[in-house]
Amino acid sequence: MRNTSLTESLRQYDLDFEAPVVIPEASLPSRLLIMACSATKAPGEGLTARQRYVGPLWQTLKAVDPDETMAAVAYLSARFGLGDARSPLPDYNNLLSRQGAGLMIERGLAGYYPYSKPTFRTERGRLAHLAGRGPLQTGGNEICRMRRDAGRPFRSVAVCGGKDYVRVAKAFIAEMRDEGLIEAYAPVTIINDQIGYMRAQLRTWLESEA
Repeated sequence: MRNTSLTESLRQYDLDFEAPVVIPEASLPSRLLIMACSATKAPGEGLTARQRYVGPLWQTLKAVDPDETMAAVAYLSARFGLGDARSPLPDYNNLLSRQGAGLMIERGLAGYYPYSKPTFRTERGRLAHLAGRGPLQTGGNEICRMRRDAGRPFRSVAVCGGKDYVRVAKAFIAEMRDEGLIEAYAPVTIINDQIGYMRAQLRTWLESEA
C-alpha cells in the first residue's frame, strides 16, 4: 500500500488548489491541542477518542472545555497515530516506547495507522487478517480535515503529554508548519511535567483566550 503524501491530503481537502475554493464555515476553533492518549479508557463500542480517553488530563480537558469551543483536539496514540478526537476510536492497550516514538517520527504524517507488522504462515491467514482489519488512516488526512474545519491555519498549538509523545508531536508540528497547516509563527506550548502541574497548565492554556 502506497502512503498518502501530505500534498495529496491537502488536495483531497481542497487546501492547496490554485483556483479559489469555498471553505466551509469554521466548525472547529483555530487553536490546536495535541493530547497524548491515556492508559485509562472507557469500555464500550462506538466511542469517540474524546469519550474513550478518561485519564486525568482528558478529565481536565472535558471539565474546562465541555462544549469543545476552546481548542481543536487531536489525540496522539501509540497504535492509531495522530487523529481527530471527534472520531470513533476502538478500545486498545498500547504504550508508546522510545523506539516506537522514533518509528512514528520516521514514518511521519503520511504513515498509515493502526500500524502493525504481522507475519503469516499461510496466505489464508494473511487474507483473514486483511478482512478483519478496520480502515487505515494517516495523521496527514486527519489534520488536513481538522484544518479545513477550522477554516484557516492553526494560529497556536499546545502539546500535552509525556516526553516521547512530545518528541513525536514536535516532529509532526514541523511537518504541519512546512505545509501551511499551522501559521509560520504560531506559538507552540509544551505541557510536560508532574501530572498536577500539567493539569493546571492545560487549564491555563485552554482559558488563555477564552
